[in-house]
Amino acid sequence: MAAGPSQEEGHVVAVKLIEQLLAPPQKLLFREDKLRETLELLRGGESLVIRGPVGVGKTTLALMAAKGFKQTYINCFQCRTYDCIRRRIAPGLIILDDYTLAKRTAQLVRLVKELPWKLVVIHPQLQAEELKDLPIVELKPYTLQELEEILRERVIRLNLPLSDYDIRLAAEEGVRRGGNARIALLKLAELAGLTASWQA
Repeated sequence: MAAGPSQEEGHVVAVKLIEQLLAPPQKLLFREDKLRETLELLRGGESLVIRGPVGVGKTTLALMAAKGFKQTYINCFQCRTYDCIRRRIAPGLIILDDYTLAKRTAQLVRLVKELPWKLVVIHPQLQAEELKDLPIVELKPYTLQELEEILRERVIRLNLPLSDYDIRLAAEEGVRRGGNARIALLKLAELAGLTASWQA
């Protein structure tokens, strides 16, 4: 009789599944019009802001839209200061992700304002003088039906042993937390028993 997977092997499988579950999608569902709008602006050489609450696809939209361009991606959660951001600046499109988290000194505000071509990802609460003249692509929270469809796609693609009821529970959690797909995906991982193996 063949032995089942060891605890360590189970942990590795759970980690891989969670990574695949939380990875940016190959196709951004329910954001096709926003992708077209963003691409049109970038192809015209314009800078812009992508704005919306947490977990609604802002970063994924920015990276998908910027795919065909020479770009530099800067995550302002990890690189928050003027010196860090200035060192990363290179020719081409500058993507400032989570700019809401940057330490916005007068120096940094001036630097960002003077960047010739930028795509800045922010949360709605940020009031930023340096971004005020830029076009805004606004992302709304996902609806319950949209989250269910996003989750169903992942369940089918990853062959997770989950029912429509589980998908609904995870989608409802995402809606309760502001239409947040990331929260819904984490709830889905929990319902699939992946987080227990992952944290073990």
